[in-house]
Amino acid sequence: MRQYLTGLVMACAGVCAPAAAQDVWDEPGGIETHATYEAAGVLAPEADEPFLYLLRGGFEANFVLGNGAEVGLRTSGGLEKDHPARAGFSGLTGPSEPAAGPVGAFSGLARGPGEEDTGARARLETGYIYIDGGYGELRAGLDDGVAARFFEGAPTLFRQAGLVNPALDPAGRVIARTDHDLTGPSLKVSYASPRILGVRAGVSLTPEANAGGLDRDPVRSLAGTAQPDLENAVEVAVNVSRRLPRSGVRLRAAAAYSEADAASAALPGAYDKVETWSAGGSVEFSSLAFGLSYLDSNNGLTAPGGDYAALSAGLRVTFGKIDAGLEYSDAEDENIRADSQAFGFSLGRNFGENLRLVGGWQRIDTRYTGNSLPLAPRTRDRTDGIVFEITLSG
Repeated sequence: MRQYLTGLVMACAGVCAPAAAQDVWDEPGGIETHATYEAAGVLAPEADEPFLYLLRGGFEANFVLGNGAEVGLRTSGGLEKDHPARAGFSGLTGPSEPAAGPVGAFSGLARGPGEEDTGARARLETGYIYIDGGYGELRAGLDDGVAARFFEGAPTLFRQAGLVNPALDPAGRVIARTDHDLTGPSLKVSYASPRILGVRAGVSLTPEANAGGLDRDPVRSLAGTAQPDLENAVEVAVNVSRRLPRSGVRLRAAAAYSEADAASAALPGAYDKVETWSAGGSVEFSSLAFGLSYLDSNNGLTAPGGDYAALSAGLRVTFGKIDAGLEYSDAEDENIRADSQAFGFSLGRNFGENLRLVGGWQRIDTRYTGNSLPLAPRTRDRTDGIVFEITLSG
């Protein structure tokens, strides 16, 4: 597959930017650069981890060719202190068991005799070159796949500590994920078409998911478990974004499918092809927005009863400078015999262009089944409390 990707990069480069061979890099003042940063802190006095933080930075350099195509590179990385048992969303969760079970190839969750204890982590999350022209955009390098990049879903005031796809999870109990990030920032090639009538399609090819990011780590080994290897991953996605001309209403939607070969040398025969599909969308008025997203995956496990599914819904209402939000998520991971519902409401406000403050209340209610028998005992784990988030970005 690596030889195929190399050929694809060279072919698409000629299509996306036929003028790339021009000696344009010597033109004075032709290169533009841009840097970004994000610093966030989450305070939850009643949670397992009362304070968590995240620091991210990015850099981009690009040049516009004579034919209008843009050539450049982007890189980003970060430092994060998440819940020690659920760093990067994956982890051992639920009541302890004598022996560790298999890890879901998509969810990254497992049951085991104890919890992880992971400290602060630093990661290089992106590092790729790109060509963006009239025929679309081609990327090659460390990057998220199109299934994650094209994601659309419910609005949430929390950028880091929401009840679905959280970057920071003070309670360590959120198991809902709908952003369809299968491979993380692994080496890949992606193509995205131009947006025509609001519609854009894309495909990503990843020979091996061998790089872990802050919020998705497909290579993280949990204590006592055998992490499956993911190879030959293919992602296809479509994204729609349109503003209705008369009303000004913004419509967004996305759908994606991915598959990859999953295998574990320690558990031969336990894994097969992991297949995942997702869909989501939102409707945004001048002072009101609502949406939802859904994801379903077989988790790559050959044994029946290992599927993973998650649903999220949200509402945001703006009153002057104040945003108010409601958020709901529902998830079931048959592999760890758990189902969870979470609900929260929040208030937020921007101060200038760089500072945002959000505060709210969240409840997470999870039920774990002791075994796969019909009358197996169930354990209920419910947590609730106040969460505050401050984000500085630019």
